[in-house]
Amino acid sequence: MELILENSKKVEHEISSLLSCDENIAEQIMIENAAISLEKIILKMAGKKRKSVLIMCGSGNNGADGYTLCRHLAGQCKVFVLKCFEPKSFFCKAAFENIKPLLKENENFFELDENLENTKIKKIINKSDIIIDCIFGTGFHGLVCNQIQNLFKIVNCSKAVKIACDIPSGIDLTSENISAFSIQKKREYVFFADKTVSMGAHKISLFSDNAKDAAGKIVCASIGVSKKVFLEAASKVFSSNRIFLLKKSDARLPFRSECNTHKGTFGHTCIISGEKKGAAILCALSALRVGSGLSSIVDSMPESKSDFLIPPCIMQLSSVAENVSCLVIGSGFGRDNKIDDFLSVAKEKNAAVLFDADSFYYKQTADFLLNNESRNTQKIVLTPHPKEFSSLLKLTGLGDFSVQQITDKRVELVRSFCSKFKNCVLVLKGANTFIGYKDSIYISTRAKPCLSKGGSGDVLAGVIAGLLAQNYDVLDAAVTGVLMHAAASRKFKKSYNLIPEDLILKL
Repeated sequence: MELILENSKKVEHEISSLLSCDENIAEQIMIENAAISLEKIILKMAGKKRKSVLIMCGSGNNGADGYTLCRHLAGQCKVFVLKCFEPKSFFCKAAFENIKPLLKENENFFELDENLENTKIKKIINKSDIIIDCIFGTGFHGLVCNQIQNLFKIVNCSKAVKIACDIPSGIDLTSENISAFSIQKKREYVFFADKTVSMGAHKISLFSDNAKDAAGKIVCASIGVSKKVFLEAASKVFSSNRIFLLKKSDARLPFRSECNTHKGTFGHTCIISGEKKGAAILCALSALRVGSGLSSIVDSMPESKSDFLIPPCIMQLSSVAENVSCLVIGSGFGRDNKIDDFLSVAKEKNAAVLFDADSFYYKQTADFLLNNESRNTQKIVLTPHPKEFSSLLKLTGLGDFSVQQITDKRVELVRSFCSKFKNCVLVLKGANTFIGYKDSIYISTRAKPCLSKGGSGDVLAGVIAGLLAQNYDVLDAAVTGVLMHAAASRKFKKSYNLIPEDLILKL
C-alpha cells in the first residue's frame, strides 16, 4: 500500500529542506524534476516520431511546471504553448521568461481567447497528438471560469492523449460543486485526462468519486528525492489519520498448508435470509468459494413463498448453528423483519458479525454497535453503500446527510464514524471503496464498473464473511475481500456483461 497525501504542501516543505537550505532553490529543484518526469513520460509515448505536444499553462507553480517542460521538450517534439492566464507566482514568471526565446507568437505560442470557435488555437488542439494540462494545481477551489470552460469543451473532445500535471484542472478536494453535473456537463468544467502524473505522491483529491473518470491512470513522479525518502517525510507530517492506497499485493489470500484438517477447521458462515432469498444465496456461495468450511442459510421468514432452490452445497437451517464463526445480517433481510433475535444470538455466541444492506435501516443495529464499543468482544465489519451509510449515520447520531453529501465528504464522514466506533471496520462502497478502521483509511480503486449490478454487493459481503469465518483479523478480511472482489471484476472483458453468479466463479 502507498500513502495518500491530504496536504501535499506540508510534505513538500519537509522535502525542501532535504533539497536545499534555500527554500526558493528547493522549490526550483522540485519544479525542474517535475518537468523532467513529465518529459520522460511524453517521450516514451511519442516513441521515435516527432509528435506535436500542446502545453496549457496557468499562472501558478503548475504553470511553471508547464513552461519548464516546454524548455525540456524543445527540439525533441513539436511544442505548442497556450498561456491561459498571465503568470503570477515568482516561479511561473521566471519559467515563462526562460522560454521566451523558444516561442514565436502565432506559430508555437498562443494566448487564450474568449472565442475559440474559429481560431488557430482550436486547430492546434485538434491536430495535437498529446495535450498537457498545467493550468491549475492542488490549490484550486470552486468552478473554472467561462474562458476555461470553452477551452475544455474543445480539448475534451479532441483525439489527443491527455495528461494532467499533478491533478486534472477543475478538480479540488471534494469537487462537490460539480457533483450534481452529468458526465457531459463535467467535461465542460474539468480536464478529462487519460493519465495523471501526481508529483511526489498520490493526492487525496484524485480519489473522490468526481475525479474517478477525470483522472485516468494515476502514476507518481519524482520531484528530486526517492520515493522512500518522500514517504518517510510524509510519515513525519502525518503521524496519524493516514490514508493509504491499496495495491493488488495487499490481499492476503487464503492458503491451506496443513493436511490434517476438516470442514470445521475453516469456520462456519451463517447468512440470515429474509424476503430476498436470492441475495442470501449469493452471499452464502461467495463465503464457500473463498474458503469457509461450511456455509448455511437461516430462513427468518419461512412462511414467505419462495421459488428459489438452495444449491446442495449450502446448508439450510431453522436456527443459527451452534458452531457459527461468522453471522451475516442484512443481505436480502428486508426492512420489516425481527432483527432483535439474531442480534441476541450474535452477542450470545460472540461470533464475528458482518452487517450489510437492509441491516442499516434498523435502530437495533446502531444500538448493537454502541454496546459493542463498551464490550469490545466481537469482530464486526459493515459494508454499506452511500444510501445505507446515510441511514446508519442518522441512526448512530452522527448527522443527517444526503447521498450526495456522503459522496462529496467521504473522507470526513468515514473518519467521523470510525472515531466513534473504533472496534469495527467500515467498508463504504462507491466508485472507489473506502475502508475505515480506527484512525486510518484504505482506498481501493481497482474495481471495474461492471460491478454496478444488483447482487454484486451480496457477493462482497459473502467474501468478507467467508474470510472472517476462517479467523481473519477484521481489517485483513475487509482489505482482502475488497481486493478479491475487485480482481474478479477485472476478469470480465466487457463492461456490461457481469452477473453475480459469474462473479463468484471468478473469485
